[in-house]
Amino acid sequence: MANDEGNWGPAILALTIAFLVVVLISLFLRILTRVWIVHQFWYDDVAIILAVLGTTIGAGLDFKEVNYGFGKHQQFLSPHNLQEFRKYTYGEWIQTFATLMWTKVSICLFLMRLPNSKALLLPLQCAVAFLLFSNTILTVVWIMQCQPIHAAWDNRGTCMSREAKESIILAQAVISVISDFAFAAFPILFLWRVQIDLRTKIGLWVLMCLGFITGACCLVRTVLNSQSVPLDGTYNGIINWLWRLFEVQVGIIAACIPTLRPLYLWVMRRVGGDTQGLDTNIKFPLTNDPKSWVENVGEGTENGSDTAMNDLDHDHDHDHIHGHGHQRKDTMTDDLIREGILVSKPMNTSVRMDSAHSEEASEDPRLENEMQKYGIDDSFV
Repeated sequence: MANDEGNWGPAILALTIAFLVVVLISLFLRILTRVWIVHQFWYDDVAIILAVLGTTIGAGLDFKEVNYGFGKHQQFLSPHNLQEFRKYTYGEWIQTFATLMWTKVSICLFLMRLPNSKALLLPLQCAVAFLLFSNTILTVVWIMQCQPIHAAWDNRGTCMSREAKESIILAQAVISVISDFAFAAFPILFLWRVQIDLRTKIGLWVLMCLGFITGACCLVRTVLNSQSVPLDGTYNGIINWLWRLFEVQVGIIAACIPTLRPLYLWVMRRVGGDTQGLDTNIKFPLTNDPKSWVENVGEGTENGSDTAMNDLDHDHDHDHIHGHGHQRKDTMTDDLIREGILVSKPMNTSVRMDSAHSEEASEDPRLENEMQKYGIDDSFV
């Protein structure tokens, strides 16, 4: 790394600032997308705000740690500086537990918004409860590792053994790895049943499965867990801190990226000069009622809007009469439209296909008519 008298503090601060800036930009764009374009601000957005608040506090703690010698060999530090470093490191681990928990809860809540199937919703609901419970318990155990609490940094009291503290960190890491890979794999299961072309599916898989990266970072951090309480914590602990930084910050960024697709599509439409875009005609309200997906269909034509809504009423009634209790084939595509991951664009009502002709030309005329009615864009932009 460096010679015995080297100082990695400036590099630590540079990485901390760089990642924090990217995270704050990601959060800003996410909130902008949710409030201005998609018009849905929900609990998953609140959870990610709490995660960003946590990592911002963590950045402040990193600054304090560097100020007291983080990045240097502890043999070159005064007893006071070493004690202060340990105090802020103790606080940083509490922040890490909380930030990782809220990030994963946000991802889980976002995934809960997509499927209507109870078989898919129940595991996600249980996952949220487990994440909140398990991380709260681990955080409390970490806080109470010493009696009195200040003995964790000044050694004036009774504390857990080093192995016990490593076990707490290891347990948290195992929960993180399992949840990261499970949440990253969920979109594959969900999108497998969505009726869109394979190219679009693959693109959405890549977009929504970034949690695999966070899981990989957590795996590396778990392997390096022996350095969580190193003998030369101010210097040998840098590698462990680095992978924790990657895990926390990349996790937040990965949680924000899938929600930015509507903003990307809006920008591409504006650049292409399309004024019939997402911002003026399409809203995605938080509801499973298909009658509320589209507003102002056929811009400037009141009759067009009425006709479209009447068709929706007809389809909705048809489902209740002929398919009560049975999930419609295209409902997962509807969920993706509602979340802004796929885009439903208004179309000219004068070019609608005749329903009788549609039934002869398509194996699933109802699905094809709805796809055309809402102009679903199946291309992954």
